[in-house]
Amino acid sequence: PLSDQETFDGSRISEIKGKRGMIYRLEWFKTFLAMFAFFMASNLNHLTLAVVMDITSRNPLPDISHSMFKQSMVTRKMTDSATLYGSLATFFFILFHKHRSIVIRRFFTIGTILFIMRAITISVTHIPPSYEDSEIICAEPTQDPSFPIAQYFMRILDIVQTLGLQTVENKLYCGDMLFSGHTTTAAISCFVLNHYTPKALWPMRIVSLTHRTPRQTTLITMCVCAMVGAVMSRAHYTADVVLGYWISSLVFNFYHSFTYVKHSKRALCRPFRRALIFWIMFKMEKNVSYGRVP
Repeated sequence: PLSDQETFDGSRISEIKGKRGMIYRLEWFKTFLAMFAFFMASNLNHLTLAVVMDITSRNPLPDISHSMFKQSMVTRKMTDSATLYGSLATFFFILFHKHRSIVIRRFFTIGTILFIMRAITISVTHIPPSYEDSEIICAEPTQDPSFPIAQYFMRILDIVQTLGLQTVENKLYCGDMLFSGHTTTAAISCFVLNHYTPKALWPMRIVSLTHRTPRQTTLITMCVCAMVGAVMSRAHYTADVVLGYWISSLVFNFYHSFTYVKHSKRALCRPFRRALIFWIMFKMEKNVSYGRVP
């Protein structure tokens, strides 16, 4: 490469230094492609849950947090509220970002990767629900020995209508334990909001997320409420929540660390090249200047 602003295959990225700073290509096709991929990954989770609930036991496993706290309906509402309103607020704020096409594309790309990983873990290991009264809360498995495709399709529609929330009148579809989808959604919303909002919105940061710098240390209120509520309401085991947060943090930081690497060095960086998601990151970020998006 002749410069740091070229890709390893010799094609220049499309950025122009104008009077008002760097100009980025919108690439809305990639953005809508990322949104469609996230939609498909979410439905893959719904399909996995619709099938797994028929073969998952209803006897809860021992958990240290569950032995210390009683099951609470209030925390179920707190978990749903923190996750739903947090993710909606994050998407609302990034719509007003100057480079919203890039931010939205990254938001849904990371979400797609995480939900595909979640669908795999749910399908390979069937962990029973952690509710004390799971026989009452969870829907009964089907008694049909054949493979009722129409019934599974109806289950998927039910899950889509409820958005995967716990506080619904109908019985829940149980079995999607490892790892926590509530924690993943809340954590990614917090990370995106923290990374792409200006410092002038510090009151919102205090309420919504963590931001640790030498000058400022605040509490992740929204994410903590979702995590604690998921455990206390018995929607998830402690391991589901901890792993959900760790995996979300690792994927988010891994992806954004890639965006800080110069284009001429990305294909030469073996830790990135060995990752399964390397080409996804490379194609999505090919025409975006390296470094932090202003």
